[in-house]
Amino acid sequence: MDQEDILDTSQLSFDGDFDDQVQEILQFVRLTADRVEELQLIFNNLEDALQQLAPGCQVIPFGSIVTGLGIKTSDVDCHIVLPPNIAPTIRHVTGARNILKRYYRTFAQVIAITAAKVPIVKFIHIPTNCQCDVNFQSPIGVHNSQLIALLLHWDKRALPLAVLIKYWSKVYKFTGTNLMANYSLILMLIFYLQTLNILPSVYDLQKYMPPYFVENWNAAFDSTTYNNSNTSDLSLYELMGGFFTYYSTFNYQQNVISPYLGRVITKKALEDLSTLPEELSLYKDHVLSGICVKIRMESRICLQDPFQHSKNCTVAIYERLAHKIISLFKFASKKYEEESPSSFLKSIFTEDPCIEQLPSPPPKHQRPGNTGQKVEKVPVIQNRIHKNNPKKAKRNLQNSFNNWFAQNNKNLRGNIKST
Repeated sequence: MDQEDILDTSQLSFDGDFDDQVQEILQFVRLTADRVEELQLIFNNLEDALQQLAPGCQVIPFGSIVTGLGIKTSDVDCHIVLPPNIAPTIRHVTGARNILKRYYRTFAQVIAITAAKVPIVKFIHIPTNCQCDVNFQSPIGVHNSQLIALLLHWDKRALPLAVLIKYWSKVYKFTGTNLMANYSLILMLIFYLQTLNILPSVYDLQKYMPPYFVENWNAAFDSTTYNNSNTSDLSLYELMGGFFTYYSTFNYQQNVISPYLGRVITKKALEDLSTLPEELSLYKDHVLSGICVKIRMESRICLQDPFQHSKNCTVAIYERLAHKIISLFKFASKKYEEESPSSFLKSIFTEDPCIEQLPSPPPKHQRPGNTGQKVEKVPVIQNRIHKNNPKKAKRNLQNSFNNWFAQNNKNLRGNIKST
């Protein structure tokens, strides 16, 4: 199923009550058990091929396949665990690319992206027609996925709620490449459920566990004890509406979303190390010792990573995208207030939210006190382009100047006429 098929919500009937509609959506978008089993072939083929590069290496999947959030358009992410005492290098990335290209009946469109912060190999697995990203250097994604999997299976309402919200974000096109990361959106949901005491904080999962450091951060957590003291009897419908309402009124200007703490922390407290809560002592020590810098909080939405406390997971979300996301939260919250439970899902998945666009920034070359008309600069750059042909350069410069002069005269006449 291609991307456009799964995002075509006109294929959904939205018949029955809220719970019936939830089941229809989940069946429409989620990976089937057979498909998940089929994807195991990717890991087997990849591991077999990479033995030529590093005998004894292992392929560890992470991401939506591990967390249970896989939908029919999901890609697959893998981390390659090299044998002991072998440090990953760029050579492993380029070497993997060269090896996989030899298996042209199994792997297609194989490329190595070596300039990225975490270098990866990308390819399409032909037997399953699935895109896969492979890294050698960063195992943190494996631990993140295991944490999210635990939390989404902690309460029976969490996983279906997460799939619904992930799918909703795809319909309105605000998660994905160069947009908000799916990981960030799910962390926001986890945090919301933590505030209701439905899910535990990551700090609570770590405090009785021996630390296990990955890339200088403690990635240990207790996955065996389910001391769920939650007494919330909110329905899936109420939790979904509550999620939208919570983030439509959240104070983004002052506060940071912290799934590690399971509660809001102010930007001011994170900035001033002397006011940090005791739970963030590792972050404080890392900043003071120079292991990391302070978390960047200039983005409109600030979300602290549950393991890497100096990382703002939403730092790359630009202002217009943040405005769109928050506006969509407000749209869905309004529908929750206005619509009946049986009409709610259809309204938020099919209606136009009519998001008000942010005003455009003022022209860069606007003179103080003028009428706001944009005035073009004389494009003297033409003189440099044609420096080897003086006559052509002079002619181009004169034509450009004439056009600029005529346009400004036209603007001036318009301004005078309107006064």
